[in-house]
Amino acid sequence: MRIGLKNPLPFAIVLVVSEILYALQLFSAKNQRTATDIFTVVYGFLLAWEYVVSRLNLLPYVFVPAPENVFTVFKDDWRTILAGFASSMQLLAVGIIAALVCATVLGTVVGYNRRLSKVVYPIAKAISTVPALIYTPYIVLIMPTFKLASLTVIFLSIFWGAFMGAINNTSFVEKRIINSARVLTLPTKTILFKIIIPFNMPRIVDALPIHLATALMTLTVAEMLGADSGMGYYVRTSLNYANYTKAIAGIIFIGVVVTILNSLIQLFKKRFIKWSY
Repeated sequence: MRIGLKNPLPFAIVLVVSEILYALQLFSAKNQRTATDIFTVVYGFLLAWEYVVSRLNLLPYVFVPAPENVFTVFKDDWRTILAGFASSMQLLAVGIIAALVCATVLGTVVGYNRRLSKVVYPIAKAISTVPALIYTPYIVLIMPTFKLASLTVIFLSIFWGAFMGAINNTSFVEKRIINSARVLTLPTKTILFKIIIPFNMPRIVDALPIHLATALMTLTVAEMLGADSGMGYYVRTSLNYANYTKAIAGIIFIGVVVTILNSLIQLFKKRFIKWSY
């Protein structure tokens, strides 16, 4: 064994938690094979990492730390990590909600008006081709506060794609539904907010994981550029001090957060969005 290995208890806890999650998945006959495959890959990776680094000493110990040391970071730095998580989630929630609400409402209005859609859609498509990561450093530089810069970056990274999606979703609504609403002389506001948007909710929720990944990516980059807290800031600070053990722990934590959030989105869809088309 290598000299300098930390207490293996946190790593053992991770393995036990993985086995518990796997056992819970086995209660669903539908997910048994998928759960087994995922568990095999994750467990095999952790064991290979442990064996290659801690036992065979095949990789540079400074750049590829042992799993014992990486998972011990969560025990030692849990307050800092959770504070960064809270900071990032606050910005992420506000930015995503604002972007999706604006994009859904405006996109539905534009999609409902064919003439307006033909004018606006090509412009939005051209703007959306520019990745948010390109102008993130510029926005962080010109905004008066980092919080405002982060919200702007998150908003722009999601808005244009969601906006075009709302325009397309509006065109997918069955014409007979719209015609029936018009025959009943329903006002346009009712057609938009009581018929079209609820009809498209399954598509909106299905796109949430993509929007979430995009927003988290841009937020992390923004935090690495100019923040004093957050998950991205934790990784950047660790890299600046060449503490690759903490940097890898931060990256793993971000991956776990994304996975949990995606799972929550699926639970939300099953609980509240029960219709489909």
